[in-house]
Amino acid sequence: MMECPQKYIKEIKDINKELSELKGFLNDKEAKITLAKFLRSNIGFTTELISGVKLAPYQEIHLKAFFNRNFNMSVFGRGCGKSFMAAVFCFLQCVFEPNTKILIAGPTFRTARFIFNNLEKIVNSPGAELLEQCFGAKAKRNDQFEWQINGGSIVAIPLNGEKIRGFRANVLVLDEFLLLPEEIIKNVLMPFLVAPQNIKERMEIREMEDKLISEGLMKEEDKMIFENTSKMLAFSSASFTFENLYKTYNEWTEKIINNEKGEATYFVSQLSYEALPEEMIDKTIIEEAQNGGSSHSGFLREYCARFTDGSDSYFNAKKMEDCTLKFNEKPHTLLKGDPSKKYILGIDPNMSDSPNADYFAMSILEVDEEKKQGILVHTYAGLGNLKNHVAYLYYIMTNFNIVFMIVDNAGADVFLSACNQSELFKKQKIEIKTIEIDSDLEGVDYELMIRNARKKYNLQDKRIAFNQIFTSNFIRKANEYLQACIDYKKIWFASKTGANEEFFNEAANKGAPIDLMKTEDKKDWTLLDFIENQDDFIYQTKKQCALVEHSSTSRGTQSFDLPQHLKRSTSANKARKDNYSALMLANWALKCYFDMMNLPEIAESATFSPILIK
Repeated sequence: MMECPQKYIKEIKDINKELSELKGFLNDKEAKITLAKFLRSNIGFTTELISGVKLAPYQEIHLKAFFNRNFNMSVFGRGCGKSFMAAVFCFLQCVFEPNTKILIAGPTFRTARFIFNNLEKIVNSPGAELLEQCFGAKAKRNDQFEWQINGGSIVAIPLNGEKIRGFRANVLVLDEFLLLPEEIIKNVLMPFLVAPQNIKERMEIREMEDKLISEGLMKEEDKMIFENTSKMLAFSSASFTFENLYKTYNEWTEKIINNEKGEATYFVSQLSYEALPEEMIDKTIIEEAQNGGSSHSGFLREYCARFTDGSDSYFNAKKMEDCTLKFNEKPHTLLKGDPSKKYILGIDPNMSDSPNADYFAMSILEVDEEKKQGILVHTYAGLGNLKNHVAYLYYIMTNFNIVFMIVDNAGADVFLSACNQSELFKKQKIEIKTIEIDSDLEGVDYELMIRNARKKYNLQDKRIAFNQIFTSNFIRKANEYLQACIDYKKIWFASKTGANEEFFNEAANKGAPIDLMKTEDKKDWTLLDFIENQDDFIYQTKKQCALVEHSSTSRGTQSFDLPQHLKRSTSANKARKDNYSALMLANWALKCYFDMMNLPEIAESATFSPILIK
């Protein structure tokens, strides 16, 4: 369904009809102008002519809207082609508007590069010979991709550090808008659009007009009105209703409806998979996703582009957002721990390197001893061989002051043994030892067990770990405790490093040993990639928690797991819950640590006095 308020409806000149009535001969200049008008009015034909790409009708409609509006927002379902459409718009805008400077940005540099890579793919494909001739020099660096075209440029950049403030652009293309902090959008991105593209030309015209007015040859009201050609395109999946995307979506929609001037500057669209042409839909994926119910909130957001309130999961998404530190609050995500702080480590091991296997996951909580809270500051998740995971734990042990750790018993002995026997650990004389903790115990038995664990605990000797068996009782208690910690703000999620210039520079200047962090799939990663990866992992951890559903059998056995339709997936990109599991473990370890350290002293009582007998 499409809707346009009556006040914006106006008669549009039929350029094709106008051109069809031309007769006689055209000189070179007239021919060029006529061709430009025709191509500009027939976006689908133009795109196919110069790039070989055939647009679907909905794509052509959206591209026309992007050209005619200053602020555009497209909330699309999965598979609707957000990044592809953004790439097509970039080259069309530069072809029709010489000297255009386009800035592509996203929550991570990888997101921005994805649109840029889509553009490269189109330009280098068969049938795009005409488009290829439009492009000039191309430069790729670790922190910037740039391509010259028609006197302008298309630049992909990360959203962090001082460098971004030095860029100037008249078109902003923002992917995954829902993940962009509101402060970044208002304080960093929007100012890009303030300076007009042709500022020098405007100043010259104003000087001439002022001179004519002073000479009495022109009136003030006759001054030229400059058209605002700056644009912002925001692409995103649907979000929760408490997030900034929904707020902005409502604000723009209200401006469209209630704008009294009758000037159309905003365009908002929502596109579900159901609106796609049949040939563009992979029915097997949709059917698999629908197995959890077409009304499931995850399906509604991801595929139907509908906003949901996030209250239907066991871990309330809104409450987790309330437990997330804001733009300028510390601690932010860390690549290297603060030597004066203590950290708790939770490990959910999985040694399989199969593409569709569960991830090996770790979560690090910074201990706030005063408030008895934990803050998630670092996470790890990935596939790979055992060597990669051992190397990453070595990196954690040498860069964070880990005072206590918990490991899922399924694989704990194999993993810790591999770590202790590795050359990395032996070289630094690190040997992780375990103590006995039974989380199923309660009351007096639990207190006695904790007291015995406290006696055996030895930080200097690295006797700081315990294996956790996942009994049904523990699973229930650990999940209920994590839910309570979220509800009462006893666990927090670190703020984003990349979203704050001060935090980013602080992390960059610390000199994090990224060589130790580089696994086989991250060999070419820079410091920027690792910072962005940590920021994203915090979000992914909350997202995984929001997917967890609680159920119980007729015999009373309780389960905390992903929805059945997500569990059945065998895709390499399937939904996973490993970061959630590692967080749950770390949070439980934090509880045990506080229980051990806060044990009341028991006065020693003597029942007899020793006597020395000669």
